[in-house]
Amino acid sequence: MRFIRFIFTFVGLWTCALALLALVLDGVRSIAANEVVMKSLGATWFEIDTASLNLTQAVIQRNVHPFLWDPLMQWVLMMPAWLVAALVGLFFIWLGRKRRPKVIRV
Repeated sequence: MRFIRFIFTFVGLWTCALALLALVLDGVRSIAANEVVMKSLGATWFEIDTASLNLTQAVIQRNVHPFLWDPLMQWVLMMPAWLVAALVGLFFIWLGRKRRPKVIRV
């Protein structure tokens, strides 16, 4: 169980580091453009690997449910990449936390 907690925490910390990197890149783009620029998760994913984005859309729409892709996943893909990465990283860190033992008082 300790190893699984370690893996969750490790993945969470790396994901938070990627979120910080995306935030810094958005800050650099904002300074260069003299306005606030935040790149969405969908635009970032499209630049990195277009084929996997298209495959994910096809799999979700055909095998899971079209409703899951159209309003929900599109909403997530329009969010800033740093925010989504930070939330996922914090979730993994939360999964990897050491839980307190339950104390039962009689």
